[in-house]
Amino acid sequence: MKTRTPALWFSLILFTVFLTLPTAFAHANKPLIMDFGSIAPVQKMSRALAFTLPVPPTQAVQFKGTGLSAAKTGNRIPAERLTFTPDPSTQNNATRTVYHLQIQLLPSEPPGEYEGLIYAVYPDRKTTQPCPLLVKIKILPWIRIEPGNSTPQLNIAASPFLREDKLLTRNPVKLLLASNAPWRLLLRLENETPFHTSPFPLQIGIGKTLNTVVFKERMRVSDDYRPVAFGAPTVVGDGSTPANYWTELYLTAAIDDWYHYPTGNYNFKMFFAAETLLP
Repeated sequence: MKTRTPALWFSLILFTVFLTLPTAFAHANKPLIMDFGSIAPVQKMSRALAFTLPVPPTQAVQFKGTGLSAAKTGNRIPAERLTFTPDPSTQNNATRTVYHLQIQLLPSEPPGEYEGLIYAVYPDRKTTQPCPLLVKIKILPWIRIEPGNSTPQLNIAASPFLREDKLLTRNPVKLLLASNAPWRLLLRLENETPFHTSPFPLQIGIGKTLNTVVFKERMRVSDDYRPVAFGAPTVVGDGSTPANYWTELYLTAAIDDWYHYPTGNYNFKMFFAAETLLP
């Protein structure tokens, strides 16, 4: 037993060394995490983060990568929209350089969690390992609605022809909606007429042009929010023009068989709510 003891200790020491080598190697090449957090880019915008590399300002550095991608959807943010710039404030430092990573985001960016590896490469140091940077950003779904008319008001006037069965609005109300995700629009009616409630339902119609209707249904003031329109993401590219940003929705109203209800002036208020629908 005594003659085998040195060999046993040597085996244990050698085994310990091999266990520690991968850990030390992985630690030396552990990526620097650049997390931009969660952002809802409702318009074209840029975000920047600073990081430090252990090289003097005179050292040449190249950044190589293929951009960012969302694992669940395959959507990408190309490398062309990531810019690396050295900070002039560290130009006199002999051992390190601060860089700024700026990422340009478009309102059409689909929601998702994007990440990608960028390598800082030192072409003048052939034996120096590249420094990996793990860039992460979460694009949130967003939606906006705005009135498209200067005075968003629906007027239903008395019919000059008593034989007509339906009273219609004179002019539709236009809504503008923008979203980077599938969406739906909801509507709720509220009666603003003092001292009494509306005895009749309104037939609500919504279309994407003046001459089309994609939703048509009767609604009462006692109803809760009702979905009245659905759609795909509206923004294209950088959304720099209204046609590439907004979708237009036209709202109309009518009263069927109006002569069965008490006459008078009625005032309604319409409340809209919009929400995104994640796939």
